[in-house]
Amino acid sequence: MKQQFEKRLKKVKGELKENRLDALLVSNTSNRFWLTGYKGDAESGWVLVSKDQVYYITDSRYTEHVEKSTRNTKIIEIETPLHQSWKKIITRIKVRKIGVEASSLSVGYFDKLSRESKGSIQVILTENIVEELRAVKDNSEIEKIKKACDIVDTAFKRILDFVKPGLQELELAWEIEKLIRDAGAEKAAWDPFIVATGPNSSMAHWGASRSKLKKNDMVLVDFGAVYEGYYSDLSRVFFLGQPNVEQKRIYELVLEAQKRATEQVRGGAIPAEIDKSTRSFLKKHTKHFYTHSIGHGVGLEVHELPRVNPKAKNKLVAGNTITIEPGVYIPGWGGVRIEDVVLVTKGGAQFLTTSPKDIKDVTI
Repeated sequence: MKQQFEKRLKKVKGELKENRLDALLVSNTSNRFWLTGYKGDAESGWVLVSKDQVYYITDSRYTEHVEKSTRNTKIIEIETPLHQSWKKIITRIKVRKIGVEASSLSVGYFDKLSRESKGSIQVILTENIVEELRAVKDNSEIEKIKKACDIVDTAFKRILDFVKPGLQELELAWEIEKLIRDAGAEKAAWDPFIVATGPNSSMAHWGASRSKLKKNDMVLVDFGAVYEGYYSDLSRVFFLGQPNVEQKRIYELVLEAQKRATEQVRGGAIPAEIDKSTRSFLKKHTKHFYTHSIGHGVGLEVHELPRVNPKAKNKLVAGNTITIEPGVYIPGWGGVRIEDVVLVTKGGAQFLTTSPKDIKDVTI
């Protein structure tokens, strides 16, 4: 475990050199966890990575917890907010050019740190230094994501046995959360889970309401689990009775679109091209194809790098874990989205979620 964190820190220190920085102040909670192994919240402190040392800056509420949870950090205990201790800290560790995370540090706090530096220290905004490293998962991370995916797969199979007409969307959403907890999740990936019955399913991020599931409804569910900090994300549609001709047509269309998209996934593939070809396929059959991304990275956050969208300029790399989730949404009628988490390998996509999606297997 210690070697794992040492490898990560070595990569970050390489990025410091590449970006001509003396240190990086890490405020993003997922980045702090990835670097140190401590699952703190937004208030629990800051990680400062220099060329020589990793510091965890925190106050007395968290000192003991950090000591027990990390093996590679030196703790700096502060009694005041960071900006009030900032000059003393940076003078002590002798750095002159410090990067801060633009995506997680507020404009106001950036100004405070800059003012406290008083011109002697440069505070530089950076983008995604740690996030880009996190995008390529090591074996231990992949195993945890697999476990998070196993949890949602187990829950979905139980949903098919539990669900019936008359349930409210909110009731089913709560039942799904209980099922993932029973299966080993530490928490839900977000709240509320999406349970969209009938016409509600045409809204991609509906949520859940007091609408009741009815016989012959098509129901879209989208939910995820967190296991040891790592996320999963699954979307499925099931039918409360035999699907009609149009329901079957749209469902099979989306399923084929997902199949075509995942067949293009491999190390070196360009996400924008996968997205473009999937939209082109759907466009031949309906004008109601998805406008969201074909997918997104999944790991310590449910949405993270790599980008998997029409404007993504990056290439996929073996070790990326991403979703593939095409959809068709017809206002007033309903929608179908089928989403899986896959591991990118040199040779293709390895499915980490394996819930049934053949139409006969999701017809109740």
